[in-house]
Amino acid sequence: MKNKNAYARYRLIDQRLNNTSIPAPKLQDLVDYVSEKLDMSVSTSSIQKDIYAMRYDSNLGFDAPIEYDRYSRAYRYTEENYSISNIPVSADDLKGLEFAISILEQFKDIPAIKVFDDAIAKIAASVKQNVQNDASQNEVFVLDRPNYFQGVEHMPLIVDAIKGRNEMILKYQAFGKDERKHRIHPYFIREYKGRLYLIAKAIHATKEAKTLTFSFDRINDVIKMHETFSEESISNKAYFDSAIGISLTDKGAENIELKFTPAQANYLKSQPLHHSQKILEDTQAAFSISLEVVINYEFMEKIKGYGAAVQVIKPQSLIKIIQQEAQEVLKLYK
Repeated sequence: MKNKNAYARYRLIDQRLNNTSIPAPKLQDLVDYVSEKLDMSVSTSSIQKDIYAMRYDSNLGFDAPIEYDRYSRAYRYTEENYSISNIPVSADDLKGLEFAISILEQFKDIPAIKVFDDAIAKIAASVKQNVQNDASQNEVFVLDRPNYFQGVEHMPLIVDAIKGRNEMILKYQAFGKDERKHRIHPYFIREYKGRLYLIAKAIHATKEAKTLTFSFDRINDVIKMHETFSEESISNKAYFDSAIGISLTDKGAENIELKFTPAQANYLKSQPLHHSQKILEDTQAAFSISLEVVINYEFMEKIKGYGAAVQVIKPQSLIKIIQQEAQEVLKLYK
């Protein structure tokens, strides 16, 4: 909130300094103006620090030509038509804005976002135009992102149910299976690699309740029930603390040792496979690590993606899985 208020004050100070239809403001005039506009008390020292930051803070990049006239004890801009709003946006800033706008556009049908639909559309058009203009001069980087989060139309009801702790009925069709109805206790929503997932407990009349992961793009319909549930919520962070990706198994985390070729060392140091990663060996001959993770689908895909650049040292159960899959691959090419 501190940074948000600071930028709001910079903008208001800029507005007041640019209003040449009235006398240049003294320090107290700026304090009163900003306080009135923000509907809160702003201290004199805050405004003094803001003026200094607008002048000299390299991170802000304003380099505001604010001059203090000792005779009139007032502040003014020494450059005509200067405004912090006129500072050109960098290519990186434009790309960042484009990405942020793309996220908002994907969720534009959600009521909480729809309220700002017109503003989002105007900003999006401006940002995209600037990106196009800038791209002709210098392409800095390209964002790889999904065009749309499928199933996002179900989010308002699901979010309401999570907040109200309401039971829900999901009509869900897993890949290769018929549609099924699930009575669930919804816990939280998670995004992974451009897909949205709902983590919920499936409730059965005759079976033990089980926590499952439902992909939004395979949810056909949702119904929020009047019945509520009271069991303790699951922590998003704790739930996936031992997992890579979105899927979990009945087994808990296992101690895994992997041996990579030295060429992979720098990549794995800068981008660890998991926060539990520990380096066991770092030599010219090999780079070995240990992990405490669940052996799930996403973990297996990562390991297989390294091909011959990685060897599983333990556990033995994982070695057998890799051996079996390697043999199946070999059969395809015989």
